[in-house]
Amino acid sequence: MNYSETRELHDLLFSFMDMFHEKFLYSFRKNNESKTGMKKNHAKIIMMLYRFKSLTSTEIARMLYMEKGSVTTLIDQLTESGFVVRCNVANDRRKSLVLLTDSGKAQMEIIIANHIQSMDELFHDVDSNEMEQFADNLKNVVKFMNKL
Repeated sequence: MNYSETRELHDLLFSFMDMFHEKFLYSFRKNNESKTGMKKNHAKIIMMLYRFKSLTSTEIARMLYMEKGSVTTLIDQLTESGFVVRCNVANDRRKSLVLLTDSGKAQMEIIIANHIQSMDELFHDVDSNEMEQFADNLKNVVKFMNKL
């Protein structure tokens, strides 16, 4: 790729991220906090654990771009709420995995339902052909990103 092609990709990616935050994440957070009372970083951790099944505190901190101590506090709060548990790693006593409880999984299902409701409202007036094309394009983007 030459500089201008790479620059165009850069600009497209950052435009996409800005619009994604504006159109989706903002409404997801607003809708989620009003319906579940859960703060955004708590919800992020639950979403990550729902996707990856189990993670260490260090992995969560790295993925959230946060200090491990801050993540430990969030995990402690989620543990107190009954949404996550810590389990020791059998071959490494220094590590523990964080997993969702059944209550945490149920909470994530509520979050997903809230997201779907927000998306339904956002896409209400979108033409079905455009919607299908958008979904196909997203599938291609995800497929491509997984290759990187």
